[in-house]
Amino acid sequence: MRNSQLIHRGMTLVELLVVVAIMVLLLAISVPMIRPMLESRKTYNAAQVLTGAFQHARMKAIKEQRNYALQLIPFANAPTTAIQLQLQKGESINAIVNPPNERVKVEDGKIIPYYFDGIEWLQIEESNSRYDAMMEPFVIPGDGSLKRVQFNRIGRTFELGTNYTLKEKITLPVDEPDVNDAMEYRVTGPPDVTLAGRPPTVMPHGTIVDLAFSGGEDVVPLQISPGDEVIVMFSPVGNVDKLYINGEPYVVNEMLYFCVGDWDRQVDINGNPLAEDKKTNLEAPATYWVTLHPKTGGVRVTENAPVKSVDLTDKIKDARKFAKEHYFYVGN
Repeated sequence: MRNSQLIHRGMTLVELLVVVAIMVLLLAISVPMIRPMLESRKTYNAAQVLTGAFQHARMKAIKEQRNYALQLIPFANAPTTAIQLQLQKGESINAIVNPPNERVKVEDGKIIPYYFDGIEWLQIEESNSRYDAMMEPFVIPGDGSLKRVQFNRIGRTFELGTNYTLKEKITLPVDEPDVNDAMEYRVTGPPDVTLAGRPPTVMPHGTIVDLAFSGGEDVVPLQISPGDEVIVMFSPVGNVDKLYINGEPYVVNEMLYFCVGDWDRQVDINGNPLAEDKKTNLEAPATYWVTLHPKTGGVRVTENAPVKSVDLTDKIKDARKFAKEHYFYVGN
């Protein structure tokens, strides 16, 4: 018998080109399908980083029985974004409350001190030796730190300016039948916090906390203004003690929402989208919400809903409604 011989034959150039063409075609079809999944995975991982930072601050507060905070630092050249998360420790906020015998009025933005002499309230003139001591709480620190004042311990707070003034030229109280309308005051500074001995956590490359769409529901602003510094303070029992936006304290009784998205989908200081397709992180399916419960300190990553509303405020509310529902659904 004659052994048959195997003939080894290679691919022709035409066959090779056909295979390459098929591979290129398959790649062209699959890339658009894979890209959204890759983008979603990237922003999901970023949301987990922010979630972990909140959880770490909360656990430190519980373990050490003192307040701990997480600061979201706005990026210098993109003030609607935050890419650095700084753990801080502190007790509370510096607050100065008027002594029982001192009050103030505001005339055209200027703070006017009054003193009770046991019989009546008297205005203290600048020439009086008591003037500087009474006005000390209203002095802006040399480092330019923000100070705010609240009158009669209710209502809004006002930012202090230089030379014992408010930055708003207002008169308080509005109705002034006599000097007995002079008001009590509470002056607050930025949180009394110090760095917790560790460098800031940096968000994964290409991702941000989009401050333009982060915020609260009713008391806390729906949107955070460009450049505002955000500090979330946890108490020793693990709840959110306070939220500070640019130094102004908020007692939080509502859910907090932090939008985590893509760097390329941020907006400018006027809220205009910078992406080529004009879609913001609010409208991107790859966006995630880090939702924080104020009373428990519990934090979860929730999905972003496709929004159909035209009005920006409605878009934000609709997206957060979905995130809130998902928060409690996941918890069940």
